[in-house]
Amino acid sequence: MSVSVSDPILHAMAAELQRSRQGLRVPGSPRPYHLRYVLRRRRELLLEAAHGSLMRRRDREVGSLAVDVRVGSHEFDNVLDGGLAGDEGDRESADWLLAPDDLEPMALRCALWKLTQIKFDEALEDYYEHRKAMISEYLRDEVASFTREQPVRHIEDLDDTPLPIQRWTQELVTLSRRLLDHPEFYDPTVCIRGERMHRWLVDSEGSLVRSSDLWLEFEVRGFVLTDDGVYVEVSRAWPGRSIDEMLDEATMTALFDEVIAELHELREAASPGSFIGPALLSGQAASTMFHEALGHRLEGNRLVARGETRTFAHMLGERILPVGLHVVDDPSIVELGGRSLWGSYRVDDEGVLAQRAELVRDGVLVGFLRNRTPLPDQHVPGSAKSPGSAKRPPARSNGHGRSAGVERPMARMGNLIVESDPQHHATSAALEAQLTELARAQGRRYAAIIHRVRAGETATDSYDFQVFKGELAHVELLNVETGARHRVRDLELIGTPLSALQRIVAFGGELGVDHGYCYAESGSVPVGGVAPAILLSEVELQQASRSGFHEPLLPPPFADDGSGGRVGRLRERGRRRRRREPS
Repeated sequence: MSVSVSDPILHAMAAELQRSRQGLRVPGSPRPYHLRYVLRRRRELLLEAAHGSLMRRRDREVGSLAVDVRVGSHEFDNVLDGGLAGDEGDRESADWLLAPDDLEPMALRCALWKLTQIKFDEALEDYYEHRKAMISEYLRDEVASFTREQPVRHIEDLDDTPLPIQRWTQELVTLSRRLLDHPEFYDPTVCIRGERMHRWLVDSEGSLVRSSDLWLEFEVRGFVLTDDGVYVEVSRAWPGRSIDEMLDEATMTALFDEVIAELHELREAASPGSFIGPALLSGQAASTMFHEALGHRLEGNRLVARGETRTFAHMLGERILPVGLHVVDDPSIVELGGRSLWGSYRVDDEGVLAQRAELVRDGVLVGFLRNRTPLPDQHVPGSAKSPGSAKRPPARSNGHGRSAGVERPMARMGNLIVESDPQHHATSAALEAQLTELARAQGRRYAAIIHRVRAGETATDSYDFQVFKGELAHVELLNVETGARHRVRDLELIGTPLSALQRIVAFGGELGVDHGYCYAESGSVPVGGVAPAILLSEVELQQASRSGFHEPLLPPPFADDGSGGRVGRLRERGRRRRRREPS
């Protein structure tokens, strides 16, 4: 393999890959037909302050290797179940993933040589296990094993711009001093997290990739203990993909004040225990629902893996959302509405260019997220064959093969974007009016307005129930007779994917943007989510897990007035004020 760029790391990786390709052979056993080497160099930063002090400063660099060895052929190789059941983290090879700290080329080649040998041995074992499964089981969804793709050469400059750690540290410490005025709040922190990743990729098809990415996040978080002994969390987070996008001190202070105000509000909020009825979800909350209920079930590897329920496997061409809604996943979009998207990248972890994947068009399912794991023809648009027609090659990847580094890449979301047609979407006022009418028609006293979701999760395997859950960060109940709203807490949104999506009866036009890390079989990867507000005819909210706690016997040292009571001077004044307010 010739390397035309002047990068000693790529040269070393390509040279060792070529040596492995020629020398890895065992008489009577299949040879490698595809090799891929990936080197990730991560710089991880954590700055965390509280009570006017820097509590944590963690700044480290670590290099990790990933080697993919495929033996056999594109039609049949060592990978079963689309790679979902590999458990790579439990194998011997997982002990040999560290790259040399100085990335010296010969030391790097030695690390790749050792890891490749172990991966080759594991690949041969897996190949024969796959052959055994073909005999002992009816693998009806088996197609080919690996798609053929065009080699990619994509070389980016490596961004090593120094992070302003000292300035950020001072800003966080200064901001955190304000926590000394709020002894009623527990475990409060202000922090900045960052990850800069340089990545090098070479494969036996001739791909050469060097990329550079940065993810940053500012967060304020705290807890309040309610009168019934429940710790309730409030947080605000701001993401960025460059240093310039990080907030200035004034904006950090504004987010801090929002958290303080919301903690006061939540301390007085009640928990309804449960709720069922219509609900209006903001764009941020809706993006979490689409991510959990829809996005994970459109990941192509799940359509071929044993043990997966394949919720949408046989629904290509069928309506799954209302007319006027479209869903795409586009990691090539770097920003939307002036906000950078966390799920953006240029080349995926299998050396395929990032592409826009159309998933739902006007409410109809039209595609799936695909990596280099082929899908059966019935899951690929336009793949229907007439009797006797020649066998078609598997549809190619649409650039969504992603991995955190240890497990094999699988089709994952990047930026999941839900769009609405202007002729079908409604204004915010119209959505709230329809929400009220739905509740009245159902004979319900309250409707729910969900402003923010903190996190979500779902299950897709056939062993478990097909459900998703969202941890609600901000929800109000609307009295449909009086129009009054009141904040409630300790609730989780739960549902089953098909029924939840069918209950969308209206949607807005303004898009909300979300960000976070998504956890699945191939590890934790950054993702973005974009969606309009949606109105659901019915949702179920369940009581969140609750444990009762008592207040600390002593107040924090900075609020202790020396009385020896359970609450200090500032907290006691706050309690007296609340008692004077009308209930």
